[in-house]
Amino acid sequence: MKALKILGPEELVVEDLPLSEPADDEVRVRMQYGGICGSDLHYYFLGRNGAFEVTEPFTPGHEMSGVVDLDPSGTWAPGTPVTIAPATFGTPQRGIEDRRHLWPGGTYLGSASTHPHTQGGMQEYRTVKNFMIRALP
Repeated sequence: MKALKILGPEELVVEDLPLSEPADDEVRVRMQYGGICGSDLHYYFLGRNGAFEVTEPFTPGHEMSGVVDLDPSGTWAPGTPVTIAPATFGTPQRGIEDRRHLWPGGTYLGSASTHPHTQGGMQEYRTVKNFMIRALP
């Protein structure tokens, strides 16, 4: 599987990576489209987005869509067109149980804010948690 990797400012390569096998609570998507936003441009041109520096090979991309390749749970049929909601959630907090986007410890696909970096969707296949999948018409 091919993946786009940013190594540093204006340093971009395509790497061969093994195809991941999704766990029972994951879905593997064959990527078809990826948007390029301001954070991706900052990572490419500057090697950082604000305080978040690229310190290891990093796959950008958090605006993406494709088709389901493999879902061990059987919820999503192969070939189903989907988009991926890029947020993962941290630890539930009392008083904001219903607002998981505010829980501390969450991250975003295609973000160098974590170590190791949270790899994004600019690759042939992306495996994500099943709660991140949204069907497209």
